[in-house]
Amino acid sequence: MVDVEFLGFINDNRLFNPTDKVLLAVSGGVDSVVMAELFHRSGQPFAIAHVNFGLRGAESDADAVFVQNKADDYGVPFHLTCFDTAAVASARGVSIQMAARELRYVWFAQLLQENSYAYVATAHHQNDVLETLLLNLTRGTGLAGLHGISVRQNQVVRPLLFATRDKLAAYAKEHSLLYREDSSNADDKYARNRIRHHVVPVLNELNPGLWQTLPRTVERLRAAETLMRAEIDRSWQAIAEPHGEGTLLPIAKLLVLSELAFRLSEWLKPFGFVDEQIRQLVKALTQPSGLVIQSTTHRVVHERSGFLLAPLPVGINYKITLTDWPTEVVEVEGNFMLTTEVFDKPADFRLPIDSNIACLDADQLTFPLTVRSWKQGDKLRPLGLNGHKLVSDLLNDLKVSLTEREETAVLLSGDKIAWVIGRRIAHSFRITTKTRRIGRFIWQVKSSKVHL
Repeated sequence: MVDVEFLGFINDNRLFNPTDKVLLAVSGGVDSVVMAELFHRSGQPFAIAHVNFGLRGAESDADAVFVQNKADDYGVPFHLTCFDTAAVASARGVSIQMAARELRYVWFAQLLQENSYAYVATAHHQNDVLETLLLNLTRGTGLAGLHGISVRQNQVVRPLLFATRDKLAAYAKEHSLLYREDSSNADDKYARNRIRHHVVPVLNELNPGLWQTLPRTVERLRAAETLMRAEIDRSWQAIAEPHGEGTLLPIAKLLVLSELAFRLSEWLKPFGFVDEQIRQLVKALTQPSGLVIQSTTHRVVHERSGFLLAPLPVGINYKITLTDWPTEVVEVEGNFMLTTEVFDKPADFRLPIDSNIACLDADQLTFPLTVRSWKQGDKLRPLGLNGHKLVSDLLNDLKVSLTEREETAVLLSGDKIAWVIGRRIAHSFRITTKTRRIGRFIWQVKSSKVHL
């Protein structure tokens, strides 16, 4: 009966073709031993892989020998690797279970590529689905966490999800299959084991038909997630606007959406943002702009027009020194170009209207000239004003976005700011009726660099 259900489950879910060679992850426990037997009886081409995590000393070594002997009995290729899992977990600052999972799946991916296996099959079953669902529920989760374990995830397939642990154990007994008992499965220090030993039995008592209703519940949850995901993607496409190197979420469009906090959470989760940050964003919608939150890779800036999502800046902190009027274009940080020239002031001279072009009194400039990032404390007397002003205050007055602030540079004559590039020139370097020579500076953004 299990053999028939196994083949039916594979066909119903189109897990793989009869000619595909599948790599089986075999620990030596009853579940994976039954999986190997089912593959062998079905005639499906397969190989066996075993990971020795080095967590149970001689017991772990004996597991590896046992699995290798199984592969030899079946006459299939065998792959073995060993890890110092505890050391890896400590170095990465994660649990041993998390480290073990990451190590084995990375190794499986290498084996698939190196040996042209179509898929890797794991021996997860219905009990694993329920235990995972309950674990995720207690820790906090969305729909994806409630449907437990997927039948297929990229090149990982799980052909035993039709069966319970008891059914697989009964199959092993019926066919006199030998297997290894993992002593750690009895240790209640692991959360999954506590759920397995103490919670699931109670649920079975409450609902004797648990294993019949669970697959239907999981299927409904998967369907609900599919519909939810479609709506999340649709609404993102409807409101997200490309904005330079980032994406703008306009406030006017956000305010008319239902369940905004949930949508923001789903949109921003792939970029590393967490629930507390989402709550800050929702609260910021009715407050003045200025909030900045960031993950390890991205940030969201609350600007007047909306939330701007963009990768974290690499950091612009440059300094270019000019000892004389350059004869060639000066490249700054690979992103900007500065062109300069000096000429006698013509009688019909008119100031340019382009803010990225500055015409200064050349005779008021003192070499060396310096182009650098602005910094806190920088000040100048802007053209037309009587007093001095901090560059930071000038940028605030001009409502310059955070991203543009980080790219703002200044041109210094000696130690005096002559031009906040693209914003304002200094009053003392302006063109007057007494000006004889003009120094013209043209600041250009390279085509591959787009201001946000």
